[in-house]
Amino acid sequence: MWDVDEIALTTESGGDLDTLGVVEVLAVLAGLALVLIAAGDAVSTLVTTRRRRGRHWPTPIYYRLTWRAWRAVGRRAEPALREGFFGVYGPLSLLGLLVMWVVLLVAGWGAVWWGLRSAVTGVDGYLDAVYFAGVGFFTVGFGDLVPIGGLARLLVLVEAFMGLVTMALVIGYLPTLYGAYSRRELQLLALDDLSDEPTTAITFLEAGFANGGTQGVAAAFAEWERWCDDVFDTHTAYPMLAMFRSRQPGQHWLTALGVVMDAAAITLATVDAPKAGPAARLWRRSTRMLHNFRQLPAIGARAAEGGPPADEASFQAVYQRLAGLGAPLQPYEQAWGDYRRLRAAYLPELVAATELLLVPMEFRHHTSRLDITRSS
Repeated sequence: MWDVDEIALTTESGGDLDTLGVVEVLAVLAGLALVLIAAGDAVSTLVTTRRRRGRHWPTPIYYRLTWRAWRAVGRRAEPALREGFFGVYGPLSLLGLLVMWVVLLVAGWGAVWWGLRSAVTGVDGYLDAVYFAGVGFFTVGFGDLVPIGGLARLLVLVEAFMGLVTMALVIGYLPTLYGAYSRRELQLLALDDLSDEPTTAITFLEAGFANGGTQGVAAAFAEWERWCDDVFDTHTAYPMLAMFRSRQPGQHWLTALGVVMDAAAITLATVDAPKAGPAARLWRRSTRMLHNFRQLPAIGARAAEGGPPADEASFQAVYQRLAGLGAPLQPYEQAWGDYRRLRAAYLPELVAATELLLVPMEFRHHTSRLDITRSS
């Protein structure tokens, strides 16, 4: 029978590896648990195609705490510097995420090697064990600390393999992440309405009408529908993409989404046409994407408070401008009621996300005004 206070581990040759006390066994188990948690979190973040639910894994905790601190500092920055400060967070957070995984893995393996310190020459304390874990994880191989016995050597190989896989996953992950980011940002350039004013839902519709009437508007909605599908897919698989700001000042993907969603809601409510075209599909899919944000507690709590009520005076102005474009319109009272219902389906989540990320509420194109004069 085993004694309550000690467990004997044997090597493949049959001799004693050493007698481990309960504290050492607990250290080994705790270290292996930490290694499995960190490795599972990395694989779930970088490899799996379905987002993991739960707030208590390392990556969600990391982003929750770091963004809270970054946001608190950014709110105190000068307005001219604020967007630049927030723009640094996304890329820097990826480096921090890698550092977090490495620290957790090395700390976990350090606990394992401290518990098995009798199997490694030169390991007397936890810092020595962490050093040996780091040498094995990064496959440095100085040879100043050497494992003894088959079990210890096998664990060193497992640790070295885990280190190589972690680095390879991160390196392979970056092109996919930045490819999705580039596709998202490229579409934002299509909101340019050739004016110096902020792009709004009505200017988006007017630009579509100028580019082919109702068919031009439908084509614009179809293009943004595909963009919305891509953003929904990539931002579900890689939620940290939501933290990446636009390269261009005055632009943000959430603000662009709000513009096209408002345009789709206005079109569905006011234009007398079948409700099964690109505008309906865009509204349906983007609303689903925003409802998916409710799973995030910070957004869910804000969304429960609701969004600001629709301004009827602004809607009347939009209705009159659409009438001036010659679009076939629904009766005003019906259009106003439908617009409020469609808008209420997505606005709370959209407002909550913009407040959490401190997104600018205007979408601007910093381009030169097109001014062509004819000489007589």
